[in-house]
Amino acid sequence: MKIGIVGLGVVGLSTGVVLADQGHEILGVDIDEKRVSGLECRKSPIYEPELQELLVKNFDKMKFSTDYSILSDADVIFITVSTPTVNGKIYLNYVFDASKKIAETVKKSSTIVIKSTVVPGTARKVKEILGHNLKVVVNPEFLKEGNAIRDTRNPDRIVIGSEDKESGDLIEKLWSFTNSPVIRTSFEEAEMIKYAANSFLALKISFINEIANLCEKLPNCDVEVIAKAIGFDKRISPYFLSAGLGWGGSCFPKDTLALTSFAREKEEILKTIEAAIEVNQERPARAIKMLKELTEIKGKTICVLGLAFKPNTDDTRESVALKIIDLLRKEGAKVIAYDPKAKSNVEMVTLDECISRGEGVIVATEWDEFRGLEEKLKGKFVVDGRRILDPSKMDRSHFRAVGLGV
Repeated sequence: MKIGIVGLGVVGLSTGVVLADQGHEILGVDIDEKRVSGLECRKSPIYEPELQELLVKNFDKMKFSTDYSILSDADVIFITVSTPTVNGKIYLNYVFDASKKIAETVKKSSTIVIKSTVVPGTARKVKEILGHNLKVVVNPEFLKEGNAIRDTRNPDRIVIGSEDKESGDLIEKLWSFTNSPVIRTSFEEAEMIKYAANSFLALKISFINEIANLCEKLPNCDVEVIAKAIGFDKRISPYFLSAGLGWGGSCFPKDTLALTSFAREKEEILKTIEAAIEVNQERPARAIKMLKELTEIKGKTICVLGLAFKPNTDDTRESVALKIIDLLRKEGAKVIAYDPKAKSNVEMVTLDECISRGEGVIVATEWDEFRGLEEKLKGKFVVDGRRILDPSKMDRSHFRAVGLGV
């Protein structure tokens, strides 16, 4: 099939290269000329394991442009544009603008698939924009950055929201190679499933971070032991029970805000999700507090290890590390940083230089190369915000870790 992709970010590119690898012709559109130019030169604009390799492997089956006209005879078109939050509410103009341009361009009876995260009711508005010639399906993504290709190939489930059986069947057949469970739903159910899933995962993280706060006040109490034990309960599971500095990135922050704002418009208050957001917003300040318990930071050089919001990505959107850096600067500290992939406006140095120059060190992202640094960190004041260092190998008078008791 000829498959269009509108929006060439993590979701769009992951969808495109995986479907190209299945033999489909991919027609990618993005308004960013620099991004399109890079892709035309076989270079991915983002770091994601396997993405660059699949782009090169399937390049002959892929075309990229800023011009929607390449979508004119596409069989299926995925909308994968960003849906950020503005003033706490979801911003859907990118979805609606893409829909208008598709309606003006596509000449055949195509199926338009909304993969962007959207609040319930969006698909019906898109359907109105597209008119009678184009069918609409809601097919939310559930991929994790840093694992996007594998999650696209092997998702936990495929959710397909449609109003007519034919278009739903087409998308189900398209993803049949994944052998994943398929859930057929209404538009609104598919739209809500994505928000409910992300919000529940955010709740788990904020919950274990609150347990970590309490463990820090108790003797001989480690939140990692607590999390491991409760994770064996099949009703709970061990996933998303890693205590740390909180969640960031392109999904959890905006999706929890969008859902709570949407609920308030419907005169419902999602109290647990709003509490989870509040807990998460407190995490950066807690890291600063832990470091200040060890040493004065004003005028000191502080090394921040990790800038990406999570490992295996260069994405710094809503990164807790960047929020920590802002707080450190307000406290009068000089900040240097190291990250294997991500960049920022802070002074970037090598890993060894960051540690050697830093009088204090905060581990802000759990990159594998930060594991086993205990020897190099001797003599430094260290806050392990991601629990990747072995406390038994650290001088406890110079060391604090999230969820580790006194």
